[in-house]
Amino acid sequence: MPYHVLIVDDQRDVSRLLRSALETIEQGLKVSEAPSGEEAILEASHIRVDLLVADYRLPGINGLELMKKFRVVNPDGKVILITGISDPRQLKQVQEADADAFFSKPVSMGDFLDAVERLLGLARTILHTGNTGKLSAPVEQERNSLGDHLSSLRANLKAQAVLFINQMGHIEAEAGQLPDPNNAVSLISALTGMLNAAQRAASFIERGENHVHLFEGHEMDGVFLPVGPTHALLVVGKGLAKPATLAGRLEALFSTRKDLLESLKNIGVVVEPEPVIPSMQHSAIDEPFTRPEDLPRDFLDIFNQIGQKTVDANSFWDSAVEKGTTFSEPDKLTYEQASRLGLTPDSAGDK
Repeated sequence: MPYHVLIVDDQRDVSRLLRSALETIEQGLKVSEAPSGEEAILEASHIRVDLLVADYRLPGINGLELMKKFRVVNPDGKVILITGISDPRQLKQVQEADADAFFSKPVSMGDFLDAVERLLGLARTILHTGNTGKLSAPVEQERNSLGDHLSSLRANLKAQAVLFINQMGHIEAEAGQLPDPNNAVSLISALTGMLNAAQRAASFIERGENHVHLFEGHEMDGVFLPVGPTHALLVVGKGLAKPATLAGRLEALFSTRKDLLESLKNIGVVVEPEPVIPSMQHSAIDEPFTRPEDLPRDFLDIFNQIGQKTVDANSFWDSAVEKGTTFSEPDKLTYEQASRLGLTPDSAGDK
């Protein structure tokens, strides 16, 4: 029987991101969502819930109250609390709550998924471990180097935050903190969708992996660029999009991207984009035709008739009479037979 995970968050994009992350580990989990604590308790009282993932701020009862009520109806269930609050007293209250795991936003998806597997007793798929249960030396070294590259870039650009994310929105490494941590998940979700669309568009353009996205704000600017086919780099800071000094910043970004690709390659991540293989099946609207001979036969017949003089019905029949009938099939009418039956224009007028 699969383990059931219930995600409770009133922000749909957050719960959708967490759900998609859980589905990527392919552990056969059953995942459902609820927008409020009251609805979560109602669901947990009818079916078994093995893991509750709840935001602290919810409409109605908050995450702490939900955890207490959940454990009354499901004493064996595990609980992960997630919060984006910055008030020190409230944050301490959440940290000291009797939750099985606690995460601050933006959530490190690698750590979150590892906690889910650990709490449910699943096979560990997030971290590559050896017999000792610790990270193997090469993997640990490369993971550390990811953080080193980000920290170095942050210092070089004097940025507030540098995030290294994958196409599923998981933060795999970061240096610094985003200006608004409460909206980090929404921001990353939007950027992930943009990355996937941009990568698809870039696949039709030579060297399309070099596309860069600039966001100029009143207080903070953002730079977003892909790192291979499956990852991206987000840099946030003051004045990053200024045209006068942009060239130097792009040079630093591209240099860091090269280092990140090398680190990914060393831990077994595919960093070369897959070749685009044209489909062998096309419809008439899949791509434009440049030559008439490329057109389908039926369409070409219509195309060739464009501009020809239109012939009305009476002129057609008069011409047919002058030329005589050439039909030899017994199941077809001649003009004379059609006239006797009243099917020609003249015979219709007589009546």
